[in-house]
Amino acid sequence: MKNLIIRAIGKPNEDWQRRAIHMYAKRLDAFGGVEIIELPEGHKGSAKPDADRTKKAEAECLQKGIPETGTIIALDEGGKELDSHQFAKKLEVLEPMGPITFLIGGSWGLDLSMKDHADLTLSLGKPTYTHALARVMLLEQIYRAKMINSGKAYHK
Repeated sequence: MKNLIIRAIGKPNEDWQRRAIHMYAKRLDAFGGVEIIELPEGHKGSAKPDADRTKKAEAECLQKGIPETGTIIALDEGGKELDSHQFAKKLEVLEPMGPITFLIGGSWGLDLSMKDHADLTLSLGKPTYTHALARVMLLEQIYRAKMINSGKAYHK
């Protein structure tokens, strides 16, 4: 098991999203890698899904397989905003404590139970992003944090 895990609902729809995710995951291999687990969306093809029911189903799916030790960080627009250096410091402090599991909800966001279960709720900024774009942005910030913590320059 990797020390950094992303458990995310849904799969990226666009090729550029998949390429970006792959690129950052590959870059992170130099720092021990990241495990990305894509989980099914909870609405099962319904044209008009029930948001609460969908989030609950997705929460059950996200919950299964979370390591018993380590830190859980939920991504949510209402979470704490950290700049890149603060995020780097947070990862540096948390990583020795065991795996860090990031949770990314589906189209409707995360169920409250997942936010309550998390050790930290993190926001990538005030705007709302698609779950695929949030995954790319999270991976970029993890990579940037690793570069900051290793004292290496990062310009891309």
